[in-house]
Amino acid sequence: MSLFEKGLTYGRLAFEEASHRARTIEEDLKARREVDIAGMVNGLRARLGEQLELEELPIDGDLRNHSLPLGVSSVSTWAYRSKKVRKIVLSQVVVGPSLLPAVEGLALTIFPEYEWDVPSFLCDLMALPWWVSVNAEIYGREWQTQNVLTPLRSAFLRLGSESGPLWCAKQASGDGLHAKLRPRQVEEGFAALTQALSQYLQVFNDPPPGRSKSDQEALFAAFHQNGPRLRMRRPFGDAWAERYSRLLFE
Repeated sequence: MSLFEKGLTYGRLAFEEASHRARTIEEDLKARREVDIAGMVNGLRARLGEQLELEELPIDGDLRNHSLPLGVSSVSTWAYRSKKVRKIVLSQVVVGPSLLPAVEGLALTIFPEYEWDVPSFLCDLMALPWWVSVNAEIYGREWQTQNVLTPLRSAFLRLGSESGPLWCAKQASGDGLHAKLRPRQVEEGFAALTQALSQYLQVFNDPPPGRSKSDQEALFAAFHQNGPRLRMRRPFGDAWAERYSRLLFE
């Protein structure tokens, strides 16, 4: 094959590769624009309502609905309690212009009443322009977390799940979902998150008595120091981010 023919071959391969990448980017952008976070929030609320008798908790108005000028960023939050559950907090977050926000997602935290020896549950799904982060994990002492999410571990690994953050590894079950997905995989990620929630809620069918206050306090300390407060304070300010973090985790 002559140098000219080799050049044509390499040029054709490079063009095909560039075309493939362009199509992939276009498909990802289309999938990202179609992510329905509001629908997911409603789905989680419905799932919680099916398995728990929810009672709404009062929260400050600027924590319930908080928007920046011109509506470029907003956070909407709902708080509940239930029998055996002292606090459930569900949030919908939008950071950036509404056409394609820099971050759009949801967060859910569930804390049991202190007199039950069961773990807490935290999850979030955050869609960025090029990928989607999804996390679902339970936190507590080893005997509290053991085997709760283990039946789902294989499914989580198929999504590319990895270890969670080191700063909360001591409290985590180690079986949770921590994955970064392509936008076209968002439905798979949300389905896995929902499965984790359903698996966790089963612990309230027959929870062992005990004490979990110190475990929840340790979890608050870890997430208040290292969690979303650090990212939320830039768009929304330190004071609001401090109160929001306490609502989520305390």
